Amino acid sequence: MGDRVVLGRKGETSMVKIRWTDAAPEDLNEISDAEELGAVWEGNELVTYDLPSLCDLFEFYTKNEWLPDND
Repeated sequence: MGDRVVLGRKGETSMVKIRWTDAAPEDLNEISDAEELGAVWEGNELVTYDLPSLCDLFEFYTKNEWLPDND
């Protein structure tokens, strides 16, 4: 298991769902996207234990370059 990295913290108001940290990928805006990439909630913090893989996957999906499956 890698280092624990905090990607965001729950917002203090209902208008702000999350306050992202500098560790989060720059264009990451959706909590559900972070969770699908492996981030988990630990109390009020959204964390990952594999930041390099999360960033690589996020970059891959945001480039939208994968080939469609014709099956």
